[in-house]
Amino acid sequence: MTVRMLLLALAFVLSGLHASQTAAQTRRALVIGADDYRNVSKLQKAVGDAHAMKAALEKTGFAVDLLIDPDRAAFNSGISEFTRKLGPGDVAVIHYSGHGVALDGENYLLPVDAPRPDRVDKEGLKHEAFALMGLIERVRATGSNVQIAIVDACRDNPYARSGTRSVGRRGGLVEPQRRPAKGQGGFFILFSAGFGQTAADRLDDNDREPTSVYTRTLLRKIAVEGKPITDLAREVREDVEALAATINHEQRPAYYDELSGPLFYFSPPRSGGPVASAQPQPQFAVAPRPEPVAPRLPPQQAAPVTPSFDCQADTKPVEQAICADAGLATRDRILSESYYRLADTLPHGERIALRDQQRDWIRRRNACGSLAPCIAQAYDQRLAQLQALSGGGPQQVATFAPPPQRTVGAPVQPSFPCEGRLTRVEQAICNDPALAQRDRDLDALYKRTRARPGVAQGQRVWIKGRNACSDTTCIARVYDQRIGELRAALR
Repeated sequence: MTVRMLLLALAFVLSGLHASQTAAQTRRALVIGADDYRNVSKLQKAVGDAHAMKAALEKTGFAVDLLIDPDRAAFNSGISEFTRKLGPGDVAVIHYSGHGVALDGENYLLPVDAPRPDRVDKEGLKHEAFALMGLIERVRATGSNVQIAIVDACRDNPYARSGTRSVGRRGGLVEPQRRPAKGQGGFFILFSAGFGQTAADRLDDNDREPTSVYTRTLLRKIAVEGKPITDLAREVREDVEALAATINHEQRPAYYDELSGPLFYFSPPRSGGPVASAQPQPQFAVAPRPEPVAPRLPPQQAAPVTPSFDCQADTKPVEQAICADAGLATRDRILSESYYRLADTLPHGERIALRDQQRDWIRRRNACGSLAPCIAQAYDQRLAQLQALSGGGPQQVATFAPPPQRTVGAPVQPSFPCEGRLTRVEQAICNDPALAQRDRDLDALYKRTRARPGVAQGQRVWIKGRNACSDTTCIARVYDQRIGELRAALR
């Protein structure tokens, strides 16, 4: 199947699967931010999270109630006022940024007047805080159709530090152990860190961003049209982990999904336009050197196709070109879904190597500027690599041009024997002295660097990507990329 056929098929399939959210639904949100704690450590970004989240949700059609630094009485009355406004069939979102603790398998959210650690025991703290699942139950009791909770409360537990009574686990929240009563639609919880992990309030003391590491990443995803919440959660998890790694902090956000029925979007797809994702995912194969031509959509599909990023926020020349071209935008959607879906299946070391590859690819894509043919070729080559890594095997449909004749003189041999059963990529390397020399150079560099952390795992990922190539140009390019990486590792 050619890429042009793929894009046409994707537009038809996804638009057919789109179940729009009914106009009768009212979208309401309760946004809470707590920095100014009186008896435990203060925070710096939670109130900034709340203000930024309020603005983002209002742009996507939510009526928002805002609570800033609420004490227990204000917290409770705010919840009551919010639930009073909800009705059957409504969509309810609760965002909480502040301190939270895990006690006996339940997660509790802390108002700013939570008691001093030396003056409360576990049962007392439960009484002074708000159980997350209890809060969701109060919202579900209104008959609302969908409940979304965003919990950026996985900071250090201020009640489990040395020198005070130990109440609860030291850091992070826990996976919900109980479920509220079943209802139509269901609920979805996004946590800012993995269960038992802590979330970074900021990158360092010089971090001037008004929002936490988690919330600033989430906000960029909420603004993207037609991104289902499951895709959003997976992408935020990967991106936050990468950002936290820059300060040597382990933070891989978790999410908990009990939704049923139609897909939920913060920013729904435009009526009649392709959506970001649906199940089952279409199977595809990428042909070599496809024409970078946008698909001709039928009149009923004329709504603009949006890429995986927010076209209002991303303004590089390459991003402007993608936003303006339906074919490029759809390629970007497919590649984003393929990358994040694959990253979710890999162990930690290989996921990091894949992330490094993706960053290198983004730099090469950005070098295309606004040239659509260059951008399209970059996407198609990367899609082929990702599909091969996922086990899709585009090499089954890709074909090589006839191998060039060997040059006169002693042939250059690669690092492996050119005998026996060879893959098509190996055959191409054996028949091309320039590729064979690259292979020898790479082999020598790998032997010098393989003992270093991550190099061996990265090499395995790279080999899978190399084997996805369908022509000698692609093979040469991936060799040059890997040679550069290994040379950098020696510096």
